Amino acid sequence: MQNMYSDHRIVNNRTIDSHIKKLRRKLTDISQGKDFIQSVYGAGYRLVLQ
Repeated sequence: MQNMYSDHRIVNNRTIDSHIKKLRRKLTDISQGKDFIQSVYGAGYRLVLQ
């Protein structure tokens, strides 16, 4: 998260999770239910465009 927010703001650990949840919902709505974002345990998220 420090690499994403270089302006030294205070960011909750769940902030990125919240953004991913909203992004997943929008992508699923326009792609007939396909999930393009996968959770990677211990690392974060992965975008899958297949």
